[in-house]
Amino acid sequence: MKVLLKNIYIDIDGVILTRGGVPAQHLDKFLRYILNNYCVFWLTSRCCGDSKYTVKYLSQFLLPEIVSLIERIKPTSFQVDKTEAIDFSKRFFWLDDDLFASEKNTLREHSQFDSWIEVNLIKNPDQLRDLVNYKLNLYK
Repeated sequence: MKVLLKNIYIDIDGVILTRGGVPAQHLDKFLRYILNNYCVFWLTSRCCGDSKYTVKYLSQFLLPEIVSLIERIKPTSFQVDKTEAIDFSKRFFWLDDDLFASEKNTLREHSQFDSWIEVNLIKNPDQLRDLVNYKLNLYK
């Protein structure tokens, strides 16, 4: 039995979808990997405690086999900052393209700033593949 050592929190815009609602390259491999090796949560304004809306929204952009994967991602809820939904008592990665200054400060206060992985699919369209092959694979 596999032990999940870390949580992964993921955003949608800039991580799952690129500009114009185009799915990120290597999305299927990325999702399969994180879902099999981590406890995965949505950390997006498009999910407020129930992921049904999130899945419905994404299903207009993603193939059915990818939709079946995202249905396994757990919801989170927050009021202002996404950091409200993070369980700081557990090790985690947070994949997001942009954070508010207040969210960065909260990560620093918890000595977890390095847990944020800045995703920039414009600069590196293969970043999800690279994360699976390197960063997320090395630090499980």
